[in-house]
Amino acid sequence: MMAKPKDLVMDLFGDYVRYMGGSIRVGQLTQLLELFEVEPATARVTLSRMRKDGWFETERHGREISYQATDKLMKILEDGHERIFSKAQPVWIGRWTTVMFEPSVLGKVETKLLSTGLQWEGFAQLNGSSWICPRDVREKIRRKYATQDGSVFVANLWSGSLEEDKRLAETCWDFAGISEVYKNFIERWRGKLAGGIESLSAEQALIARVGMINEYRSFIYQDPMMPRALLPEAWCGDGAFSFLTDMHRDLGPLAMEAVAEVLFAEAAEK
Repeated sequence: MMAKPKDLVMDLFGDYVRYMGGSIRVGQLTQLLELFEVEPATARVTLSRMRKDGWFETERHGREISYQATDKLMKILEDGHERIFSKAQPVWIGRWTTVMFEPSVLGKVETKLLSTGLQWEGFAQLNGSSWICPRDVREKIRRKYATQDGSVFVANLWSGSLEEDKRLAETCWDFAGISEVYKNFIERWRGKLAGGIESLSAEQALIARVGMINEYRSFIYQDPMMPRALLPEAWCGDGAFSFLTDMHRDLGPLAMEAVAEVLFAEAAEK
């Protein structure tokens, strides 16, 4: 699974650069991105676009330019970290957060943005104009998406029956398919790391750690962090989460070393 350059930049900032001073020069970042087969020209175009979109601030150092994350990017990074690593499953209280809107009123672009945002928050589509989520995220969704004209409406939905809720969950989410994705994730990465972490170089550890996070993040658009009461017995999501967090922790020191070698190379040579 080949990661997009923009996603790689955000991963490098989110897990590494912000803990090592928060600033990185273009040459250093392109050097790191080359580990992921991103050409320097592509890296520079990606950085330029992200700066124009408000993700970065820049500072010139002679002929070099350094990049620092803006508050906008930091908020995205923190939200992403929480969504990936806060796996505590809520207790089912019988209520769904429901978002209703009319695509023809919002328009194609706004509907696409809203739909993508709702998927990230764990929603699935109930019908053409309604989305549901098993967690109480009403206030968060209202802050981000609710409109004064009422074109996006946020409320609670409840059936009063656990069996009905299970049927609703099975209708909106492909649990068997999601569980299979998690199972394949575990098997694939166990195979890649079969030689043990001690057999990896610092660069290999960085590539593996970033690759795992990038792949796992794509699952968030499918997995709503469903309460245990609504999940099937055969569910591999918990095992995948434990595997990811264990590997993320164990690969951390070597991966950090790979980034530090690039960021602090000049200081080490003096």
